[in-house]
Amino acid sequence: MGEAVLKRVSYTERRVKRRNGFEVVQVCHFYPFTYSQKPELSVACPWSELVLLAESLGERGARGRSLRVSEGVYKRLLVYAAVRQTLRSRARARELEEVVKGLDEYELHFWYSKLLEAAERGRRALFRPARAFKVLHRLD
Repeated sequence: MGEAVLKRVSYTERRVKRRNGFEVVQVCHFYPFTYSQKPELSVACPWSELVLLAESLGERGARGRSLRVSEGVYKRLLVYAAVRQTLRSRARARELEEVVKGLDEYELHFWYSKLLEAAERGRRALFRPARAFKVLHRLD
């Protein structure tokens, strides 16, 4: 059997202007291959939550600002991050984590492909499938 291809998740910090001044936002980048230069998706999501989710799914911890994961975990992290950027409540984020962990392979692949398809149209296009996910799983 061949070796499994690892996918990479990393983050950068960006300063964003808010009403009360500037705020630092963590932007997570999802790369289809370990050494890819261009991410297939970039979303604003707390990095610490992604690392904890990856560890709870059986992956090793992050090395610096990067995390290398298997394909199944990568899909779960991508779905979590894309929907998480639309949630404000920490309690809802915990519920989202449990929902993402409980997705079967077919449903996981469906949401993964829907979110990537929307990401090709632009960042704002991600909000519609993320909203559909939240309504379906009663996270709203």
